[in-house]
Amino acid sequence: MKKVLIFGSTGFVGRSVLSVIKENRKDFVVEGLCINKNIKLLKKQAEEFSPKFICIYDEKVAQKNKTLFSKRIKLFFGEKGLEEFSQIKSDISVMAIGGIASLKPLLLNLKSTRRVLLASKETIVCGGDLVKRTATLYKSEIIPLDSEINALFQLLRKEKKKFLKKVYLTASGGVTLNLSPEKIKKLTAKEVLMHPVWKMGKRITVDSSTLINKGFEIVEAHHFFNLDYDNIEVLIHPQAKVHAIVEFKDGVKFASLHFPDMRFPIHFSLYYPQRKELKISNELNKEIILNFYPVKKAKFPLLYLIKEAARRKDNSLVIINAADEVAVDYFLKGRIRFLDIQKTLEYIFSIYPKAKLNSEEDIFFWDEWARKKTEEFLNSLVK
Repeated sequence: MKKVLIFGSTGFVGRSVLSVIKENRKDFVVEGLCINKNIKLLKKQAEEFSPKFICIYDEKVAQKNKTLFSKRIKLFFGEKGLEEFSQIKSDISVMAIGGIASLKPLLLNLKSTRRVLLASKETIVCGGDLVKRTATLYKSEIIPLDSEINALFQLLRKEKKKFLKKVYLTASGGVTLNLSPEKIKKLTAKEVLMHPVWKMGKRITVDSSTLINKGFEIVEAHHFFNLDYDNIEVLIHPQAKVHAIVEFKDGVKFASLHFPDMRFPIHFSLYYPQRKELKISNELNKEIILNFYPVKKAKFPLLYLIKEAARRKDNSLVIINAADEVAVDYFLKGRIRFLDIQKTLEYIFSIYPKAKLNSEEDIFFWDEWARKKTEEFLNSLVK
């Protein structure tokens, strides 16, 4: 049985991983669970999966609830506890902590695990080269959990790059796809979170409607598969049945097709390189119609901003990620309008001082700089 650590077990990805493990208990055992502060759900998970280790990042919540768990469970609290939890040996770790907060535990965990299933795309967006070097140094394997990047992983793993012409990532377009500019201006957080296809966390759902999320996936594809940015294209695909397409020099294309359910890439990644039966419906209507459209810059300008930032190979992606985290948080709290997210990112991108990233410390320095500048700008909007 393979020992599994789950970082972010109460989030959408963490819950999906546990649902797959629940159906495959003969092959996997939950070694540890890590959360921020959803103690109610953590208690249920601990009772069902009996982990040896639990980490609660929010120290106030941890101290208040530490007597809830069996004495047989070793508890870790706060930032120091997260560092210690990250160094527990495992066969598989699932990194599903949201945002840049996942970078430090990932870098530590790569020293102690054989395989990381990576859902926290911000680690690659902000520190792709550093993460890759660390994984190589400690001979730890990283498999992307994003459905589109995971689909590329499956499509490309037995193919030779020299024959490859282009790869295509698909995007549903979120709730904004068929809305007029006037309606987009008036979108509320509640409306944006009603994604037409996927059930996901709040920030990623908002990012799916601006295509920031898809821009980050372009960066992931670049790092994971050593692809030139010119060879990565995004297509609008409202049905979200096709997750990636690869095109070879002879014009032949191969596609990865499954229903929009995260259990497909999770199941594949847990068992890789084997394939096991997954007992969920994936029947396809014989008359299914698949539509693909180019991404219009006027409709989704932030996708093109991400592509420009990625090509600069400086601190710009760290800046954009931080600004987006802050702006989306303001939007979800009802403090700014939906289009203010775009306005904010374009402003921060126009003023940031360009700099090279040479270390983990550089990443967090510019992350903090961008958050401060973004809050200053947003507070001026709110006034």
